[in-house]
Amino acid sequence: MHLRRFYLAIVTLLVLTALFCGGCSPARKPTPSPATPTRPVTPAPARKPLPTDPREMSRLASRLASEAARVPGVNKATVVLAGSTAYVGLDLKAGLEKGAVDRVKRDVAARLKRAEPRLTRVMVTTDPDTYTRIRRVQEGIAKGKPLSAFTSELREINRRMTPETR
Repeated sequence: MHLRRFYLAIVTLLVLTALFCGGCSPARKPTPSPATPTRPVTPAPARKPLPTDPREMSRLASRLASEAARVPGVNKATVVLAGSTAYVGLDLKAGLEKGAVDRVKRDVAARLKRAEPRLTRVMVTTDPDTYTRIRRVQEGIAKGKPLSAFTSELREINRRMTPETR
């Protein structure tokens, strides 16, 4: 029994010595890996923002309206720019079916996004009342009124429309 306690004491002493001497060394910081050479990153060319001057906005909106009018099935188009959103009113040729109307709306939205890549949203409508509202806003901007004069009208137009593309 004494021999057993003696061996237990020696084993315990060896374990404690190993723990105190071997297990308590300070942690080393990892060495940094060799840096891989990187190519300099060239930033993408900055996009110019859409114009905020009413006359410039009107010119761009007219150009976009003529682009929209080139889509087969469209008689006339009216465009109003508000920030990076284009509100598009379409007067379509008579006799188009629902599927054809949806296709024309998608084609107009895609064509305007290609013509003006700075647009983030294109909202297209064929509703006659909303088309008239968009045309009145566009005529006011063409006369030099600021976009802020049409805030409530644009809010109502936005409420009535759903975006074709984002």
